[in-house]
Amino acid sequence: MNNHIKHSAVDRLWGKGRWQRAVVAICIALALVVPTAQAQENPPPTLDQIQAVARELYCPLCNGVRLDNCDLQACVQMRQVISDRLAAGVPKEQIKQEFVAQYGPVVLGEPPREGLNWLIWLLPVVALIGGAVWIFMTLRGWTKAPAAPASAAPAANPLAPSARAEGDDYLAQVDADLQRLE
Repeated sequence: MNNHIKHSAVDRLWGKGRWQRAVVAICIALALVVPTAQAQENPPPTLDQIQAVARELYCPLCNGVRLDNCDLQACVQMRQVISDRLAAGVPKEQIKQEFVAQYGPVVLGEPPREGLNWLIWLLPVVALIGGAVWIFMTLRGWTKAPAAPASAAPAANPLAPSARAEGDDYLAQVDADLQRLE
């Protein structure tokens, strides 16, 4: 028999060892393309994206300081966590929920609008409306014209005997005492 043994269909198509090289080349190409495709799906977040999330969160250690303005090392680490979570494709609202779960509602900078916390949101509005109504009623009372007298007749002298009401014993006694003194 000849040195040339019957070759398989693959050997005949690619030649001896060519198909193995083709498979290796395809694997290498896929290994290079797949991480690139994944990187294109979740590009690294920009500073603006990180700051947008950090602006809505507050430092749990400093009162009233937003996370994007705080210089504490803990806040720098929190911004790095935000960056990592954004790079992983996690939405902003979920990142905020994770921070609330870890640090409490203080990181939101405002009380959540649920339960008794609604009173914190409603009482100032009710107080403003009540104050405005009170000021309106007070100013209205100041500017209101005095009521006109019931009768159009001129007012008589209350000390004159004709103007006295009948049965007014006190005024009669005063008149009598004045006449006696004269």
